Amino acid sequence: MRRLESLSFYLSATDCLVEGEASGVVLTRSMPCRLWEGPPERDEPGGEPVTGRALVVSCRSGSSGAGAGLLEAIHADQGPALVVLDRPDQAVALEAIAAEEVLSRSLPLVVLDDARFALAQAAHLITLHRGRRLVLSGPRLAGLASVTAGGELGHEPAPVVAANDGFALSPEDRRCLDGGAGPAAQAAMRVVVRMARLRGARALLDVDRMHVGSDIDIGPAGLALVARLVEWGDGFRVPTTIGASGKATTRFVEACRALGAMPLSDPASLRASAEMPWPLALCVAMVGRAPAPSTH
Repeated sequence: MRRLESLSFYLSATDCLVEGEASGVVLTRSMPCRLWEGPPERDEPGGEPVTGRALVVSCRSGSSGAGAGLLEAIHADQGPALVVLDRPDQAVALEAIAAEEVLSRSLPLVVLDDARFALAQAAHLITLHRGRRLVLSGPRLAGLASVTAGGELGHEPAPVVAANDGFALSPEDRRCLDGGAGPAAQAAMRVVVRMARLRGARALLDVDRMHVGSDIDIGPAGLALVARLVEWGDGFRVPTTIGASGKATTRFVEACRALGAMPLSDPASLRASAEMPWPLALCVAMVGRAPAPSTH
């Protein structure tokens, strides 16, 4: 009998948070972990390099919290070839989505159910093809497929895609998505909408003010992201404040000021501000819209 050493199946649009084509040898990790601390590109002291690998990350033990440095890794061309998660991690997803929409740097990011994730952990090589077809290969898959997934994963057909996911967009939202409000608003709206869908929201809400956190760790990728928004020539749509203290660099603060932000250094005045990761806060400020509360 021929040993099963390759499994192929199609992902749905909701399973593939960032699409693309990539292939890499599997490297397994568990959250919380850092994917990039600067050269050498290792996710933890003494760990194996993540560059070019298919990073299979279990999020059961916790969240990455701050995206695990994925945005910096992508910007530095030192990230994994693709990332496979066992459940959506909003911080990791936000950094991958922001890199794609604002910096035009894509790193495929997929989420698998428990059965398929176990197969991904056992695989030697993972390849994502055009059309969201994921191929797992390696000698350890023989026998495991029948135990984990009923032995029916040799090849699965593409899933049926719903014509409308029920997400509500206003005329102005659509104008932003179509580029009618400029390239910065278009990219920012795409980030906001994708994160809203990931959170389980069905619509966006108006915001009348925004604050970009006062204690944020900005690296070269963060500077490149806000510089791209400035380069596109648009500005914040709603009154926005930026923390002038903490780890935020002077260049980042100055770029936010160029977009219309006002420095704010009094920590007491920030207690009422909603907690929002800085890449999403920037995008919300650009369009004046934020994800509505989740329906989950």
